[in-house]
Amino acid sequence: MKTSGTWLVAAIVILAAAVAGLTLVYHWNRTRAVIEYFGPADAELILGADQVFLIRHVDGQTERRDITHVADLDDLQKALVEDASYRIPGELTKAKPQWTITLEFHRGGQSCAVDVDPQMGVIQAGGKQEQLDADPIREGMQEFFAYAISRTAPIPPKSDSE
Repeated sequence: MKTSGTWLVAAIVILAAAVAGLTLVYHWNRTRAVIEYFGPADAELILGADQVFLIRHVDGQTERRDITHVADLDDLQKALVEDASYRIPGELTKAKPQWTITLEFHRGGQSCAVDVDPQMGVIQAGGKQEQLDADPIREGMQEFFAYAISRTAPIPPKSDSE
C-alpha cells in the first residue's frame, strides 16, 4: 500500500515538471520572433510597464492620455509581445502607414515607444525601420483604442512657465 502511494506522488511530481517544461517551451515559441524584434528589455518593459500613455496624432495635433488603469490594457500588452498577434513574415504593402497612435511604456526610469497604424494593422518599435504586420489583432486594437480614448481625458500640455 505504501509503495503505490509513493509511486503516485512521484508520478504527479514528474507530470507537473513535464507540464511546466512544456509551458515554458510553448511561451518561448510564441514570443521568439517578437522578442527578436523588440529586444528582450523592451518586450519585458511592454509587459510590465507601471505607466502607459496613449498619444494620438490627429490633424497635426498631439493628444496624450494616461491609459494605465484602462480595462484590458494587460491583454493589449500581452498581445503586443506574442508572435500569434502578427503575420510573420508580414504582407508587403505599398501604402505608407499613418502613425496615428503611439504607445509609451514606462517603468523605473526606462521607457519604450511603439507606433501604431490601427487602420492598416501595422506597428513599429521606436527607432526601428522595419514594421510588424499586426493584422490578426487589428480590430482588437481599434476597439481597445476607441475604448481607452472614451474612458480617459487628454493630459493638458505643460506650459513653459511650469
